[in-house]
Amino acid sequence: MLDVTAIVLSVLLVALVFVGWSGPLRVLLTVAFAFFVPGRAIVGNWPRMGQWSEAAMSMVLSLAVLVILTTFMLWIHSWHPLGLFQVVAGLSLVGLIIGLARRRRRTRGA
Repeated sequence: MLDVTAIVLSVLLVALVFVGWSGPLRVLLTVAFAFFVPGRAIVGNWPRMGQWSEAAMSMVLSLAVLVILTTFMLWIHSWHPLGLFQVVAGLSLVGLIIGLARRRRRTRGA
């Protein structure tokens, strides 16, 4: 269920950014995305990490990944927040779909 939530959140935010819509909904979706989606893509593909707490580890990893990427972009003098969002959203969606498919295949085979 967490993966589906993360996928829906990503797709909604990408759609709002693509359309150019701004407002409180976009801000809330952006905060939710930043705190959850990239980490969920990692935890979903790393089963041992999810043993501790799937939601908490998703938040910690999301913030860590975004801070590291942001710091790197600033360090190389290439700050582009929209580009960072697009790359992270795309990679996160790929990771979420792969993790979801992998777990679904594992449960069908068991």
